[in-house]
Amino acid sequence: MQALIDIVKKKGIVVDDITLSSGEKSEYYYDLKNVSLDPEAIDIIGDLLLEEIVLKYGKVKSVGGLASGAIPLVTAVVMKSSNNVEGINGFFVRKERNQHGLQKIIEGKIIPPVVIVDDVMTTGSSIRLAIDAVREGGFNVEGVFTVLDREENNELRKTIKCFSLLKHSQFKPFIEEHVKRMKKTKIEN
Repeated sequence: MQALIDIVKKKGIVVDDITLSSGEKSEYYYDLKNVSLDPEAIDIIGDLLLEEIVLKYGKVKSVGGLASGAIPLVTAVVMKSSNNVEGINGFFVRKERNQHGLQKIIEGKIIPPVVIVDDVMTTGSSIRLAIDAVREGGFNVEGVFTVLDREENNELRKTIKCFSLLKHSQFKPFIEEHVKRMKKTKIEN
């Protein structure tokens, strides 16, 4: 776990004035897509997510999430699960229905029980889109696993079990120090 924490500190935290997808302003941003596309990090994440999913739910048959943040995570879990005789299927949910071909909103095959994965949970709105699409497809979602939880209030936790590998509180002192330096630099310039 420490190796993943170190990679997130090095490659996955941007300290700047950022507007989040929720529209809220923040002095920092977790760029975990950058982390999940790092070969060392995704290897670690795949192992940890698979371990936690199996620990919490046993025989999960499908794992998926909203494109694009979930795609490398789903791929890592599916690949790591290939060591298991049964393996786990992967899928992803498009933000919009594909306008050509089979016009699917969900790509891949879903076999219950199902869990959703995502890189970062802030308000839970993107995770909710994936859950809603899976439920509209006739499947129940057992739970949600994220790489990092920003530990902000969101309604999602009230409706479904949510787990994360990392939490914002683990990075808070590191971020606060960098925010302090950023503000000092802006004042000096």
